[in-house]
Amino acid sequence: MDEKLFSVYLTSTDYSKLAYAKLELPASPWELLDALDKARLPEGDSLYLEIIDYHDFEVLRSCLTCSATNLPELNDLAERLSRLDERQHTAFEGLVRVELQKQEPLTLKRLRDLAASADCCHVVESVVSDGQLGRFYAENGFVPEVEGLPDAVFELLDFEKIGEMARTGECGVYVPSGISDLGGYVVQHSDLNSVPEILLCRPVEPDYAIHLRLAARHEDLPFGGTDVVELKLPAEDSVLEMAVSCLGYADWGAVECTCLDCKVPQLKEHITSAVPFETIKQLGDVLTRMPTQNLPAYKALIAATECQHVEDALVLAEQLDEHILSSAIASPEDVAAEELAVSLSKEDIKLIRPHINLHTYGQALLASRNSIQTEYGLLERRDGQPIQSIGQQKQEPRMGEMELG
Repeated sequence: MDEKLFSVYLTSTDYSKLAYAKLELPASPWELLDALDKARLPEGDSLYLEIIDYHDFEVLRSCLTCSATNLPELNDLAERLSRLDERQHTAFEGLVRVELQKQEPLTLKRLRDLAASADCCHVVESVVSDGQLGRFYAENGFVPEVEGLPDAVFELLDFEKIGEMARTGECGVYVPSGISDLGGYVVQHSDLNSVPEILLCRPVEPDYAIHLRLAARHEDLPFGGTDVVELKLPAEDSVLEMAVSCLGYADWGAVECTCLDCKVPQLKEHITSAVPFETIKQLGDVLTRMPTQNLPAYKALIAATECQHVEDALVLAEQLDEHILSSAIASPEDVAAEELAVSLSKEDIKLIRPHINLHTYGQALLASRNSIQTEYGLLERRDGQPIQSIGQQKQEPRMGEMELG
């Protein structure tokens, strides 16, 4: 999902913590769940969602309410809009403008219906005024009364009046030109489509740990081979054999691999053809066996160690038990407040609080405890030692060897 249509901000409606997530939609199933792990909603609390950028769909700014938006349903809308071509984009915006003229609330369900109904409209591209519409209709046989007029007389026609009569009679609308389309005149020609309701407010875990797109190299594609195959891991050996054979190959060596989704979204861009398929398969098995409650800690460890290779991610999975994640800690301020609560009485905290920079104090505490603040919470080693980046871990043995030499 390369094209992103909405930038959203997510946090708890409690607002007592600074935990939040920023997400680009449409997002994959695991990316949606990852955003909720970052937002860290307390038990029983609801999600606050705000769209902070509408990109090419500014027309929706006035009709999408922030806090009442359902994340899976909003993502479904974004997915549908991402599949529209330029003409369909114009048609959708025209349908939205017609709905806005009714001055009634526009639900996400209705917007999804409109996104699925772009082909229920005629679009006259680049026609954005009554005068242009009137001339178009007169020149193309839509106004029988003016057929056969001499050119000189034809040019005397009130094209603006003709266009206005056509637009009001058809209930059409003009869509001004934008960054991604030429705009045009939009008029509905058939009944709109209706899409299924989405009742769940929370994304559902998908039935895979890694979702891949496999492709055969075009220059040596065997006769009868399939160009592209999608594969979900973990998978049975028979499924793996069928996937590679559909591409016309006997093994994985020549298969091009793109990761569409991963249980740990940070690793998605690192799962490529450069990684041996057996290693990718092993990661899928490890992520499948990993308990759901351990996943935020693992993602925090991946981030804290700046992991960029699948092989290193497998090593970190074995080290996960050596680390502790405090998901309730969302900022240095939380660390400082927790320390004060342990060390002082409520009366003393109230007295000293105006004179302390909690952020600076919290940062000092993090450094002294070898802790790292991540998007998932506070991460630290059980033995209190510093959490090293992957680069530091690989460099340390070499330094030791030099000292021994």
